[in-house]
Amino acid sequence: MIKSFLLFTGLLFTLSQTAAQSTRDSFPGSEYNITHYGAKADGKTNNTVFIQQAVNDCHKNGGGKIIIPAGIFITGTIQLFSNMNIELEPGSVLSGSTDDKDYLYQKDFDFTGPGAGSRTGIFVAHNEQNISITGSGTINGNGTSSMYMDSLQQGDNLNSKFTRQGSDYMNPKYGRADGPVMWKGGYENRPGVMLIFSSCKNIRLYNINLKESPNWTIAFLNSEDIKVNGITIENNMNIPNSDGVDFYDSKNITISDCVIQAGDDAIAVISSSNITATNCILHSRSCGIRVGYNVFNNNNSGNLLFNNIRIYDSNRGIGIFQRRRGHMDNMIFSNIIIGTRLHSGQWWGHGEPIHISSIPGLGDRETGSISHVRFSNIMATSESGIVIYGSGEGLIHDIYFDNINLTINKSPLEEGYGGNIDLRPTNELALGVFSHDISALYSTFADNLEIRNMAISWGAGLPAYFKHDVDCANFNTLTIDGLHEEIPENSAAENSSIVFLHKGGITHIRELSSSNKKRKFILRSEND
Repeated sequence: MIKSFLLFTGLLFTLSQTAAQSTRDSFPGSEYNITHYGAKADGKTNNTVFIQQAVNDCHKNGGGKIIIPAGIFITGTIQLFSNMNIELEPGSVLSGSTDDKDYLYQKDFDFTGPGAGSRTGIFVAHNEQNISITGSGTINGNGTSSMYMDSLQQGDNLNSKFTRQGSDYMNPKYGRADGPVMWKGGYENRPGVMLIFSSCKNIRLYNINLKESPNWTIAFLNSEDIKVNGITIENNMNIPNSDGVDFYDSKNITISDCVIQAGDDAIAVISSSNITATNCILHSRSCGIRVGYNVFNNNNSGNLLFNNIRIYDSNRGIGIFQRRRGHMDNMIFSNIIIGTRLHSGQWWGHGEPIHISSIPGLGDRETGSISHVRFSNIMATSESGIVIYGSGEGLIHDIYFDNINLTINKSPLEEGYGGNIDLRPTNELALGVFSHDISALYSTFADNLEIRNMAISWGAGLPAYFKHDVDCANFNTLTIDGLHEEIPENSAAENSSIVFLHKGGITHIRELSSSNKKRKFILRSEND
């Protein structure tokens, strides 16, 4: 019996050795150090050719590991292939070239995809699989070299006559510290997305650091089986379009334990599905989490789970935007702490902790639906309220809030920006940015809205355009079960109501309370 066991054990050992040898044989010459190909870590030499040669040799031999050792290596666009790992060793820096000509175009790799501009950045892969970028080194896009950092960007996606401030809206006299700044040269000529994976499978990004992107930082286009874990993105907050991680038409994704600071959306999900994001810290000049702006196709999004996330000092916390005919459903946002405020400059958003809207955008006459969205255990501090805005019946439905704690404070930028709703992008300039009373939660054309266990705290000295806790219009069914507010005595809003209903249907309301005895509880108007 013992002899048989030893023979069996020996067989297992032989099989394991054979398997290990087989794995090694599939990656002959498994390590390729870029310095062996002539790359110089002097922070001056353009190493694009040397790094690409190392990658090409790795690819020719069936795959393996590309070693980026300690030091600063200047580079332009590098094409990646299947079955390879880019290992950024401690102290290593891949530094983006400051010459735009060193960045190739998407068309050079036989694909076109969404992005800010049509160039590529430092790494690009198309129709590849089994690629990983790992290690504790850094990829630095040198974004500030592509921008006029003392400038201010202007836009034509709003008409100031519709704003509360009129022609004085967004006047730099109210502040210019938040940017956004202008890029040098033509929009299409600046460096592209730093890392692009187009039509790829089985992509892994672990523990790497990314800094100063001149554009989107990471984009997954029509890709699947993606894991992003433990990465850090630290972009300049005044550089526009410097998103953190963007997913377009992609699926089966996990992103976890990341710290992302982005001069645009931190995590963006467009026409993508089966995504779990957990344990992340996000800082954004636009949305901490964005779902939508699907202005490129009519595809669907859904089955999205966001949990244990901190969003701070952002223009919007969570934004869900439907602008074409696709459908977006089955989304859960739970255990999230949000901090938003008004920002100076041409950024989209006006400090909403949560924004949901479905309106036609960028040339479309129709728009799809947003449904089955649940928010639970949310703590938010903001200078504005939650906005839910549909452009017609049936577009937004089955939205659920449970255990929401929202504090609204006075903003130092209220004179130049406050008292407006921002729905950009939209066909109608009248809906871009327009004057509107601000409630803790404002909703129009959202059906089957449920609000349970919500606490609102109003700060001192708020302007008179701050009105109700909940303002709902154009609905068929509304449920409010447990709504409490803390509001100072002699507040400008004490003569308005906790709940204001207009053009609505069936309501189920119970357990309303206020710290201010002058506050009205429910006001219903059918004539406006």
